[in-house]
Amino acid sequence: MVKRRALTQDIVLEKANQLIAENGIENLTVRALADALEIRPQSVYNYADSLTDLLDQVGVRFVQQLADQLMRRLVGVGGKEALMVFAQEFREGCRKQQHLAPILMDPNDMRQLKRTHEALMTLYLQMFKSLHLVGGDEEGLVASTLYRSTLFGFLVQEFGGFLKISQRKIDARFIQTMQLAIDQINPE
Repeated sequence: MVKRRALTQDIVLEKANQLIAENGIENLTVRALADALEIRPQSVYNYADSLTDLLDQVGVRFVQQLADQLMRRLVGVGGKEALMVFAQEFREGCRKQQHLAPILMDPNDMRQLKRTHEALMTLYLQMFKSLHLVGGDEEGLVASTLYRSTLFGFLVQEFGGFLKISQRKIDARFIQTMQLAIDQINPE
């Protein structure tokens, strides 16, 4: 048994992340997490209100890790170039933790994982506003939607195994696809 004093929120979330990576998000249960942590199942509720809350915390943590990586890469980059860097880094972050990518891309999960959804939307809004690429007008909202839809749509196809071509061709197609979307965005 893990001593209660040694168990932290970070340890619980990291173990949940590990279990998702090993067994899939659909197989994460409070009991499985408790067994992996060597604690009683009811003790998990000291760290999460429910399984949905636990997944939401894992999702928020994932978005924060993506945001940290993105912000490091975006230093000194502006305009449409920043949109491409954002897309490439977002994709790479999702590739590294592909087991968590469905949390960000499944609209059913997003309805349940409110804090994850808010964190992801905040990340997008910060990026678009800091680059002065869109305003609150209809054209700006359409451009933002086009960009996100292109990025998420490509990732769903890639991770879902719908692209039956070499990785090199997938990488090239990603750049081409994102460039087409980015070219539609008019800076303010």
